[in-house]
Amino acid sequence: MCADGSGGFFSASGDGMLVHWPAGQDDGQLVAKVPGNIFSLSYDAEEKLLLAGSGQGDLFVIGDVFGSNPFVRRLLAHDKGLYRILKTSEGLITAGGDGRILRWNHQFEITAEINNSGAATRALCLDETGNLWAGSSDFAIRVYDADAKLQKTLHGHTQSVFDMCALPGNRMLSGGRDATLKTWAANGELQQTIPAHLLHIHSVVLNPEGKWFATGSMDKTMKIWDTHSLELLKVIDNDKLPFHTSSVNSLIWLDETRILSAGDDRRIVLTEIKD
Repeated sequence: MCADGSGGFFSASGDGMLVHWPAGQDDGQLVAKVPGNIFSLSYDAEEKLLLAGSGQGDLFVIGDVFGSNPFVRRLLAHDKGLYRILKTSEGLITAGGDGRILRWNHQFEITAEINNSGAATRALCLDETGNLWAGSSDFAIRVYDADAKLQKTLHGHTQSVFDMCALPGNRMLSGGRDATLKTWAANGELQQTIPAHLLHIHSVVLNPEGKWFATGSMDKTMKIWDTHSLELLKVIDNDKLPFHTSSVNSLIWLDETRILSAGDDRRIVLTEIKD
C-alpha cells in the first residue's frame, strides 16, 4: 500500500492488480494489471506516477493514473524480487532479492549500482543526514553516504531485516524476522532491543506527527508505540476489534490518527488510534 497524497491510497497484491481507493469511498478503482505479483508500491504525487516492484524484479511505472487510459512502462531492474522503492529528490532507489541497490534518476535511468549483499536487500531508509540505511536477509544493516560509499556495517538482528524507519532525534528503528525491534544511534551504535512480537515484524511506520510508530507482524497483530519512550501503548488484534485473521504485512498512516493495515487474509483494515 501507499498513500495517494489526497487522503486515499493505492493497494496491490499477488494478482498483479493495482487499485486506487479514493478518500471517503468504500469501493476501489482498478488502475492497471501487471504480470506477476507485487512486492512494493510507491506513488509520486508531483508527477502522478505509480511505481510497482514485482516478484520477478521488474519496475512498473504507471502514468496518467487518474486519466481514462493509464499507461504502463516495464523496466528491467533486479534479477529477483523488487522489495523496496524509496523516492528521493534525485529520483528513486530500489532494493531487490538479488542483494543489489539501484539508484535511478527522474528519467528512470540507472545512475548507480551498489552490490549491498549476497542475500536479499529488504529494507531502505534515509536518515536525517541523507545517509542510506539498507537492511538485508544476511541479518546486517549497511549504511552508505550520498556518494554510495559504505560507511559501516551493523550487526544486531539474528535473522532477516524486513523494514526500517527514521525516528526523531536522528535514530533509526529496524524490525524483522527475529520479531525484535532495534533502535540505532546515528553513529551506528545499537541503543535498545525490544522483543516486540511473537513472529516476524513486516512493517514499521512512523505517524506524521512523529508521536507514535506502528508495527505489523505475522502474529496477526498491530502494535502502537510511543516514539520517544519506546513504550508499548496499544495492541490491535482480532480478539478485541474486527481485525486481521492472518499475517499483517503492510501499514501506512493516512493522517495523525488513522492507520491502514493489509494482510494475508486479503483484507485492508482502517483503524483510528486514540490517546
